[in-house]
Amino acid sequence: AACISSGDETTINNALKSGGAGAVVQLCPSAVITVHNTVAFTAANQELSTQGYPTGSTRAIIRLQTTDQSISAVIRGGSLSGIKLRNIQIDGDRSGNGQITAQASSANIELGGIQSGLLVDHVASMNPRGWSCMHIGEGAAASGASACSNATITNNDIGPCGLEGHDAAGHGQWADGISFACTNSLVQSNTVTGSTDGGIVLFSAPGTKVLSNKIVGSTTNAGFGAINLVDNLAVYNGSFANVEVSSNTIQGQRLFGVGVAVGSCVWTTCDASTTTPKLSGPVTISNNVFSGSIAFPFPISGWTGGITVTGNTVTGVSSNSVFSEAGNCPTATKTAFNANQHLLWNSPSVTGPTNLQSGFVQHTDYPSFFICPTPPLPSTQVWTNGTLVVNTVPTTFSSLHNGFNFVFDDSAHLIVYDNGVVATTIGSTTTCNGQCTLDFQGDGNLVKRLSGSAFWASNTANRGATLTSLNTSPWLEIKDKTGAVIW
Repeated sequence: AACISSGDETTINNALKSGGAGAVVQLCPSAVITVHNTVAFTAANQELSTQGYPTGSTRAIIRLQTTDQSISAVIRGGSLSGIKLRNIQIDGDRSGNGQITAQASSANIELGGIQSGLLVDHVASMNPRGWSCMHIGEGAAASGASACSNATITNNDIGPCGLEGHDAAGHGQWADGISFACTNSLVQSNTVTGSTDGGIVLFSAPGTKVLSNKIVGSTTNAGFGAINLVDNLAVYNGSFANVEVSSNTIQGQRLFGVGVAVGSCVWTTCDASTTTPKLSGPVTISNNVFSGSIAFPFPISGWTGGITVTGNTVTGVSSNSVFSEAGNCPTATKTAFNANQHLLWNSPSVTGPTNLQSGFVQHTDYPSFFICPTPPLPSTQVWTNGTLVVNTVPTTFSSLHNGFNFVFDDSAHLIVYDNGVVATTIGSTTTCNGQCTLDFQGDGNLVKRLSGSAFWASNTANRGATLTSLNTSPWLEIKDKTGAVIW
């Protein structure tokens, strides 16, 4: 069949439907196909690719164009064996279409499910509206034995994926590169650039090998982690058995909080009383090379069933105080950060055979939540009138140097925290039930509202020009257009 040079999702979907099982649908080199809804595989062993299988910029582009809040998957094909997505570029165009918040969204590419033999090769995926550039899911399986298996994810160039931080409504803007949940599979020779949540995230995925990938941080947006073994997927009962993570290259630029993250207490806060189930191996993590701005290259916390760590190189990692700070970290984690510990494990939370390369620092004080470091923070933050609206609670709307956080919570407390301790609470409170807002209005008045009705204000209407948060008392200031403090 002739390659497709123009059209939209209907053109591609009709070709897949009419072709049936085993259909090969090819786009023409350099074609740009704008779609307004999802392109969906319909039968086993179908292929979508660019004719001639180019590997560079002449791969056809499928670009999403929609403001519909229900559409974030550009490509979908669950529970169909033998699907092939090859030599093509997928652009979710978040900046043009807007983000869909993570809880309600799909990835740019949604494949996997209860099937076997998926291939994704030489595919670019970028700018997802939702939570990931590529999600290879397990499917609605009753047990791990029936979930997605034998997938091959190779030679793909992924990113950028998401942004750091929150939007004005308090929604996290971050996204994964490759989110992967299939068993006995191969994730190899992919390049992930500019992921802001996890670069390659294994949702258990027992038996899978993650080999010779390159994960490069964004120069402008921090990422939480590069390769993650931290998620407990119920269908696998938290098992990462026989996972191998070897010969990968991880380069932090603005910031990776963590390089390789292992265990249930790396992404969350734990202590000696924590009952969160440990994740389990055995896993082998070897010959990975870390460099640049990575606050914690390799922490292990919350693990059982065996781990072998050999031959990993962290000599290229910068001193973490140069590119990050740990003011928002738990005390034990902050201690490890201040000591610039690149390899560490919390031994009370790790059981089973443990074979760690030399250089690992043993902790018994429960460092955890290793994604807590941030890029260097300012001592003040300034909003002009009309530019701050906080409408989800509780929301941290300002984080400042030395561990100061400004939070608007579900009782309409405007709280300033100094390293987790309340420094002050500003303004009256009420019961919000998710319906409160904090608004530095266009007229210069700072107002708390419940269901749209004001119940507290700074009384600076028609005078306020800027609102400033500070990491010293008085914490918040409103100035007029001359720069004089009026509140």
